[in-house]
Amino acid sequence: MSLGECTVCLKEQAKYRCPKCPVKYCSLVCFKSPSHSHDVVEETAAPQGSEKSGEPVKDDEPIINQKIANDPVIQSLLKYKSLQVHIAVIIKLLTDSSITNEPLAENRREIANMRLCDLRMGGAEENELVEEFVSRVIELTG
Repeated sequence: MSLGECTVCLKEQAKYRCPKCPVKYCSLVCFKSPSHSHDVVEETAAPQGSEKSGEPVKDDEPIINQKIANDPVIQSLLKYKSLQVHIAVIIKLLTDSSITNEPLAENRREIANMRLCDLRMGGAEENELVEEFVSRVIELTG
């Protein structure tokens, strides 16, 4: 599944999607590029009944999570111990500030995203199961 052209450098094929915004990028260099800034992402108006925190309510989130959890391909992939370990490490990076020494959740997300990028196609620790899992999740949610 092709993501098209990198929206940062506009030269290479995009291999990844930013977890925070719609940017598609080809490498860590493009991901960390000054032109990839979340300050330029337009804030979406929160629907009625949303919290006043500024975070929009995602009404379809439980449906998407259920769709992923019930997908037979995802269920089959999650039987592999190595994939379970990789996902557990990424979750730990996101949730346990003592591992990364980063109290800010945003910094932990960036560290976890870099780890995931390393495990994906073209990454330093490329892993077929991780790539297949992520591609399937993107396919189900995209």
